[in-house]
Amino acid sequence: MSRPNQPKVVLWRSMYDPAGIDILRERGADVTLIDTSDAAEVIAALPGASALWFRYPERVDRKILEAAKDLVVVSTSGFGTDNVDIASATELGILVVNQPGFGRIPVSEHTLTLMLAAAKRLVWADRATRDGTAWDQRSGLTITELDGKTVGIVGLGYVGSELARKLVLAFRCRVLGYDPYVDPRIAHLTDVEMMGSLDALLRESAYLCLCPVLTPETERMIGRRELALLPKGAIVVNTSRGRVLDLDALADAMKSGHVQAAGLDVYSPEPLPADHPLVGNPDVLLTPHTGGLSAETTSRMTVSAIDQIFAAIAGDLPHSPVNREVWSQPPSRRPGR
Repeated sequence: MSRPNQPKVVLWRSMYDPAGIDILRERGADVTLIDTSDAAEVIAALPGASALWFRYPERVDRKILEAAKDLVVVSTSGFGTDNVDIASATELGILVVNQPGFGRIPVSEHTLTLMLAAAKRLVWADRATRDGTAWDQRSGLTITELDGKTVGIVGLGYVGSELARKLVLAFRCRVLGYDPYVDPRIAHLTDVEMMGSLDALLRESAYLCLCPVLTPETERMIGRRELALLPKGAIVVNTSRGRVLDLDALADAMKSGHVQAAGLDVYSPEPLPADHPLVGNPDVLLTPHTGGLSAETTSRMTVSAIDQIFAAIAGDLPHSPVNREVWSQPPSRRPGR
């Protein structure tokens, strides 16, 4: 039972850094952990809760928010906010915070790993070496180089710009960018050639790296038509959000041989069904949405979320509010307002 003035914090799934729950309790929070996808259990735990922290792929929808009569703040686990109904939160006076910038290093590294692993056929190589079949097959393989290739990056935010920097400096790539909202200074500093249209980028990209934020504009932005514009033998990597890429279209493009290989860290639906054709394709590398989960980053993101939760509960504006206007306008739930 909560002590007087002890804030109640609900965690929907465990924090990526296991130390997070202990930090919350050490700082005086009464913590309830809901480790299931059942939204009804979350709703049942929310009475009296000042804060809700959740992680992808769980979704905080209007029904949950309306049930949380005492909720002051909702915190995402990372940068993405597509899984929280921000419009409803704003209408109800609930502040939403996220953790921007922390994925820059781990996700860019993970993207590079998928690019290289796909080009070098590392999954095949590992399995075939273990079962002894590799030496009979290796002479006919298509193994390519990343150095000097043309790479198209969609989305030049935290991750995309860092990926571009690595590709230019370490692999001497020609990097093309498409992002209608990018600060021109970022493109200049990272030596990216900005393209006027997505189609123009696709036509020249031996590698296509998807790094955009999920918005109505970017949802399903890469489908059959877009994949067909890529040069034959292109490699596709998605480390952003699953709904950016049509996976059925990708499976067909790979079956036809137009797309050589792919690396995926995100899916729609997530997890990807076991019978999806991409699962059985040896030229597809699959990772379980772990691109941003380095030990260093998960620790920093967890502390960031905790700091923001306690700032909001104290009535102070956290450092990364998504709907900042809630803090100063009715029907704000800001404590002490």
